[in-house]
Amino acid sequence: MPAGYRPYGDRKPYVVPDTLTGLTGPTEGVVTLPHHLDWSGHAEYDLDRPARLVSMYKVVLTEAGSVDDLNTWLNADLIRRLWPALWLPTRLRRLWEGTFHELRRHDEPLEGQHRTA
Repeated sequence: MPAGYRPYGDRKPYVVPDTLTGLTGPTEGVVTLPHHLDWSGHAEYDLDRPARLVSMYKVVLTEAGSVDDLNTWLNADLIRRLWPALWLPTRLRRLWEGTFHELRRHDEPLEGQHRTA
């Protein structure tokens, strides 16, 4: 790898809102994400199916280009509940947890801190 190379996940710009209260997206039913968020061909998500709900949240979190995207498609109560189950790029998770400490697992140290036995 070239000197100074950083993986895409370390360079990708992620969007983080200032507050979770604006996240007022749907909590049930079937939604279809716009093409700019999900171009997979499977952009329809049944939010009543837990696996599809988690999948949609991962897509929106990783692909959102604006806070409006987050506010439209995510829900504050659901993100709090789903957060531990979401597989997310490390940098994205750190950005969100650094802004919203309530999302951080209580047994996980903040970046730069070490666990004590």
